[in-house]
Order: sequence, then C-alpha cells, then structure tokens
Amino acid sequence: MSQLIENFIEMMSVERAATQNTLTSYRHDLNNLSRYLNRKKLLLEKVENASMREFFREISKNGATSSSLARHMSTIRQFYKFLFQENIITDNPMNGIEGPKLGRSLPKLLSENSILKLIKHVKDLQTGGELIHKKRLRHQRFLSQIEILYSTGMRVSELLSIKISDLNQHNYFLNVMGKGNKERIVPLTEEALSETRHYLDLLGCDRDLAKETYLYPGSRKNKSLTRQYFASELKAYARGAGLDERNISPHVLRHAFASHLLQNGADLRSVQQMLGHSDISTTQIYTHILDDKLKMAIKENHPLSKKM
Repeated sequence: MSQLIENFIEMMSVERAATQNTLTSYRHDLNNLSRYLNRKKLLLEKVENASMREFFREISKNGATSSSLARHMSTIRQFYKFLFQENIITDNPMNGIEGPKLGRSLPKLLSENSILKLIKHVKDLQTGGELIHKKRLRHQRFLSQIEILYSTGMRVSELLSIKISDLNQHNYFLNVMGKGNKERIVPLTEEALSETRHYLDLLGCDRDLAKETYLYPGSRKNKSLTRQYFASELKAYARGAGLDERNISPHVLRHAFASHLLQNGADLRSVQQMLGHSDISTTQIYTHILDDKLKMAIKENHPLSKKM
C-alpha cells in the first residue's frame, strides 16, 4: 500500500478516532483508486481532475451504487484534503467534483460538562500530593493544550505547530498557521494563557527556552510532539475522568468549541473566522446540530407536542 495512504489512515485513526470498520472502508476505497491509477501509470500525488472524473465514471459503470459512489468520493476527498494540508500537493484534483446528495453526517460532540470534567480531572492530578517534576510537567502541558484547543477550536496539527515566538503573552492572541499556509489570529482566554505560562515556567526548569522552537517540543531535537502522542494522552486522561474514550478525539474538541460557541450566542461569521474555514457552509454544519437539539427540546417540553 502507498505510504501516503498509510499516513492518511494513521491520521484518521489518531486525530479523528475513526473506527476499525471506517478505516477498513478507507483502505478499500483508496486501494481501488490506487489500482486504477497504476493501470494508467499515474501517481496518487500527481493525478489531475480529469483522471479523477474518469475513475468515478468507471466505478459507476461497473455497478457501484449511489451510496458506494458517495463513500468513495468522501474518502478520496478527505484523502486529498489531507495531502493538501500536509503540503504534498498544491492543487486538489477533487475540486469541482460533486457526488450524489445523500445528506451530511453530523460530527460527534462533547458536552460542556464533559469538557469541564476532563479539565477538573487533570487539575486534581496536578494538585494531588507530591509529584515528581516529570509528571507535573506532563499534566501542566496537557492543561495548556486542552485549554488552548477548547478556547480556540484550532486543529491539533495547528496546536502542535505553535512556536514559542507565536505566543504573545501580553495581548491574549495567538498567531496560527492553518491549512494552505493561511495565517490567522485567534484570541486566547485568560485561563488558557495562565495555564500556558505555568507550563512554560515548568518547561524552563528542564530546557533552555531560548533554544527551543516549538511550544510543545518532542523528544527529538527541533521537533514538536506528534499527533499520535497527543491523541493517546487525550484518551488516557479521558479514561481517568470517567469519560468514554471512544467518543473523544482531538477533532471532537474542535467540534465542541464551535457548537458550544454557537449555542451560547456567537455569530456564525466569527466562528468561521476562528475555525479558519474558507467556506461558511463548512461552519454551518454546527447550526444543524443546534437545530436538531432545539427540535428535540420542543418535542419533549412543549405542551402541544405532548400526547394527552
């Protein structure tokens, strides 16, 4: 299997907490594409829009159902978004290709109480008894990360790419380099900044901060922590907090940020800017979640909806 496909599968497993069945479907669909391109003597990272259209026409002629065709398109679209985000390609061959309309699935969400429960658990660990410096640093690093993720909605790849020089500790803003190398400025809450300052104080006891590049340095020189490491830490802390780790991934925190903001009165355009969405229709998926919650609340609580 192509290393690019393996890298994508790993990302979906670690960041999005995709189930094994979902990962198997991704492999199946991408292997179908890879075999087609091999026959045409084309590379995954070099394929053009016309060839992609021809691939979909071929599998449709071979009897693919509308749902199968839509799944292939969804998988391949996500795959090329990943390659674009990783700067492996500069042009997305899936641009302009639309599939059958089957409805859009809603993202997983964490409640506000679940987020607060997770943060409280880590703070309890941090203050509970005598801790060796290594453990105290680990807990404080995670507190900084979770506060920043939940207060900004940034992607985990953006979080781990933050450089110490990006952090403005006086104006409560953070410079973020997003998809397609687009820079945006996101506000930090006072709590996120406080936890991050505390983390830097502890980190400074171990390392010369003047020689460090990344806010969350990894074990290798001039490298940040990996997405895999953060995802495993997130699940471990979630288990400790009594939460279902199957429903928690770095991307779920991004969903929680957006939905909780909208639920508490934020306007859609502001949320779009903070998430770094180029198209507001991507952000609007969160309004559908709130619509569903509102319908359920009316159904359960409105006097005219109750059966006599």
